[in-house]
Amino acid sequence: MPRVKVKLFAIYSEAAGIRELEVDLPENATVLDLARLLEEKFPGLRGELVEGNDISEEARVLVNGRNIEWLEGSKTRLRDGDTVAFFPPAAGG
Repeated sequence: MPRVKVKLFAIYSEAAGIRELEVDLPENATVLDLARLLEEKFPGLRGELVEGNDISEEARVLVNGRNIEWLEGSKTRLRDGDTVAFFPPAAGG
């Protein structure tokens, strides 16, 4: 059972009331599975991380410092010891 470290930034950490946590996931869990679990665990995050059957277009997700867009997107599999960071859209313009 992989255990991953999760880091939430800005409005995501405010909505969840926590900045960092460790989560145990089932074997072969993906970034999308993790995002769904976080939305279930923290009601303030509902609708922020997941949109339909994918990661929200607004969310930026890094696995071990690498943007999931350069990996396998929301289907990126997570392994024991991974660090997953969720960033909201950048403010400004």
